[in-house]
Amino acid sequence: MSGDSLTCTVDNGHARITLNRPDAHNPIDGDLIGRLSDALERLASDSALRVVTIRGAGPSFCAGADLKFILAVLDDAPALAAYIRSVKDTFTRLERFPRPVIAVVHGFALAGGLELMLACDLALAAEDAVLGDQHINFGLLPGGGASQRLPALLGLRKAKELMFMGSRVSGAEAERLGLVNKAVPREDLAQTAEEWAGALREKTPVGLRHMKALIHSSRDVPLAEGLDLEESVFLDYARHDDVREGLLAFKEKRKPQY
Repeated sequence: MSGDSLTCTVDNGHARITLNRPDAHNPIDGDLIGRLSDALERLASDSALRVVTIRGAGPSFCAGADLKFILAVLDDAPALAAYIRSVKDTFTRLERFPRPVIAVVHGFALAGGLELMLACDLALAAEDAVLGDQHINFGLLPGGGASQRLPALLGLRKAKELMFMGSRVSGAEAERLGLVNKAVPREDLAQTAEEWAGALREKTPVGLRHMKALIHSSRDVPLAEGLDLEESVFLDYARHDDVREGLLAFKEKRKPQY
């Protein structure tokens, strides 16, 4: 699963997706978003897959949408609508992907790059990474979910500050705000990502899929309805072999084998 603008390799249950337009800090155009969507569709059917990491080649994770591409289609309403819809649908597919997805961020993660990171389950960043929503600085609005996902993650006040001001934060500050899970020195980022991916590979994939779905459902339903859903999913999942294996491994003082 490779192309000029994106590569994807799978090894030992770990899919590594790399945005591959390094000379321009991996901007998102129609080709790249299409290749990302295709990669996610194919990976979803891989029963042996346990975890996905997404990173950028070269000096950055992703500097956002390809503004030259946006300018080229600005007066072509159908083409612009198709692009924005593709970004929205692909990031939604990423958010709902049935395995854990980790964003591995270095350099710039701005505007559309930030939105890509927000659609991932977990985010690791280099301490000196630069993150922010830059849309307003170029007279633009978010089209990849920042107006919805950023307030849910940070709260209204901080999300408005970042989006209204078009300001940037470092990876270290992003960790303090809760925008990323962990910030580490840049030289440790790749190893930390491998360690997190390795830890997730040891967990029950069926349990993680259910857990992810339950967490996402909490945004959309009242508490009582969410608790009923959790009860129902728990009782259904309790019949799965992974539950018995996890409990037996605890009893026998060994690591479970899923």
